[in-house]
Amino acid sequence: MLGLRERDDYKTQIVFIRHGESYGNVGLATPDGFHPDDPPLTENGLKQAKKLSACFSKGEIAHIYASPLTRTVQTVYPTAQKLGMRIELLPDLMEIDTRIAGCEQEMLERDFPLCIPCTEEPTPTGGTLLLPENESPEMLAARAKRCIDYIKSNYSNGETVIVVSHGSYFGYLIRECLEIGNDETFNWEVDNCSATCIVLRKDGRKPLLRTANNTRHLN
Repeated sequence: MLGLRERDDYKTQIVFIRHGESYGNVGLATPDGFHPDDPPLTENGLKQAKKLSACFSKGEIAHIYASPLTRTVQTVYPTAQKLGMRIELLPDLMEIDTRIAGCEQEMLERDFPLCIPCTEEPTPTGGTLLLPENESPEMLAARAKRCIDYIKSNYSNGETVIVVSHGSYFGYLIRECLEIGNDETFNWEVDNCSATCIVLRKDGRKPLLRTANNTRHLN
């Protein structure tokens, strides 16, 4: 349903996923036990996550990256379980204006043992990033670049990777990945649990946008 395919001229194929429907998306109060900046998925969001997992087969995905917030982890966890893969948590994938550094370690160990922290991405604190208040567009673009550069450095032989992040931040990731600069007149709106696929190509050719805001797998 996502139309993934490999070709010899592909360097890396990145499938960007926005997290599923969260309590914050539908205006519900964050449940007890969760930080207000870290609302979990609703029941509908959890169903979306299961539908997403049906899109992928074993051996098709080389790596899974996600923001360290609960809603992104919950979104891709059924996929990781199905594929028998780990989820690498990248602090630079966090939503804009988040006041915490991600899921509590106790919750990760108890509920999401397939998650592993990133210790190589060049975040200011070496793996755990507490975002500064009032990030400017330039600061947001800089962390999007750190994130995309990190992924590019790890894959270059046509592998497909999954990257799970957040709606308000997607524009920065997409603009960086497509190499079109940080012009905010080009906005990027994505639905919950949608997929946007971008191919980084060999021989210096421009990246290719293969599919945008694909939600067919949720029908």
